[in-house]
Amino acid sequence: MSVDRFVEGIAVNTHIHYTDGAYANVKNVKDDLVWLGVRHVRDAAPGGAAPLSAYADLASAGIRFDFIVREETARSLAQIKAVATASPGSVDAVEGYNEIDNWPIAYDGLKGDAAGLAAQKAIYAFVHGDAALSGVAVYDLTGYDLASVTTRTGSADYANVHVYPQNGAQPGYTANADSWIKKGTRAIQGFALPLVITEFGYFTLPQSGWYQIGVDEDSQAKGILNGLFDAAISGVSRTYLYELLDEKADPRQVDAGMHYGLFTFDNRAKPAAIALHNLMAILKANGDTASNQMDEEGRRYTVSDLPPSGRSVYLRKADGTSILALWNEVPFWDRASGKPALSMSAPVRVDLGGMAARVDLYDPTRGTAPCQTERNVKQLRVDVPDHPVLLEVTFPN
Repeated sequence: MSVDRFVEGIAVNTHIHYTDGAYANVKNVKDDLVWLGVRHVRDAAPGGAAPLSAYADLASAGIRFDFIVREETARSLAQIKAVATASPGSVDAVEGYNEIDNWPIAYDGLKGDAAGLAAQKAIYAFVHGDAALSGVAVYDLTGYDLASVTTRTGSADYANVHVYPQNGAQPGYTANADSWIKKGTRAIQGFALPLVITEFGYFTLPQSGWYQIGVDEDSQAKGILNGLFDAAISGVSRTYLYELLDEKADPRQVDAGMHYGLFTFDNRAKPAAIALHNLMAILKANGDTASNQMDEEGRRYTVSDLPPSGRSVYLRKADGTSILALWNEVPFWDRASGKPALSMSAPVRVDLGGMAARVDLYDPTRGTAPCQTERNVKQLRVDVPDHPVLLEVTFPN
């Protein structure tokens, strides 16, 4: 997988139309996105209190939108078209109604799933029939009974799912059970369409107990990074983190929905935002120049002693530099105590398949500088923690 493809698969949810909280400051939204290095966002269709100029301002910074149709279908589509016309190329996708199991809709005299599915067909026909939206993809709606539908032909270009790991669990590995990422993607793979995860995240309200519980900020950072890599190796085209900002202040710490942000309500970068910024900086560094170097080094890599909870993926930069990401999805949250779980790193041996001139080891949770550098090596030992570390491998010319 190319680094560019991986980076382009990282996106985040925003709520520009929420003008009574943190998202009212669109400058912060734009500055945060630019600092993160993320240029794809998911938001509701314009038409609320936020003016169209707010979306144009973000588009001018290179931000691209997946717009969710809401309320009146025709009105939403007209507003989306207005943004696409004012800022050509700014609309990546149009998405059907959001979680209709939680927020039921009515459409054309229909209710429930029938309404959502009929509206989706109308959305698809509108987007693919309007020249102003040429090249814009259509994401499926969420929240309908998947078992009742056998095809999305004429309704969606991408199958769509939301994934929220529960019980403070890792996203990509659960002992003796399917992981949260696997459960989510398996449910929509039968449609034989490219996949998107349009909501994925953890809320930072540390809790004990069962099911929907929060974690601390450091654990959120680990879960976010792991989830992005898990989704990529599962074939997901784009993953939208939920969400950019904590929407409103919650001084009593009682509203979980106000703690999903990568940034706090007052725009402090949480460890998840810092780790994502670091990851993007590491991946993008010195990788813009195309190279004729063969891509065979990555295919020769072997990783020995990786436990069942361990994962790896090979990425390549345009300049020919190789990146090997390694992570170990042992539990990072103790749901009984409501505190981080202590886990040991897994020692693994990496065979590079040839003599590397230089190998730099990065940990995005610690910064953008290498934690370790080796020169003229064919093999090395790596202690793989409960979140991704990156081996940047440079072979002789």
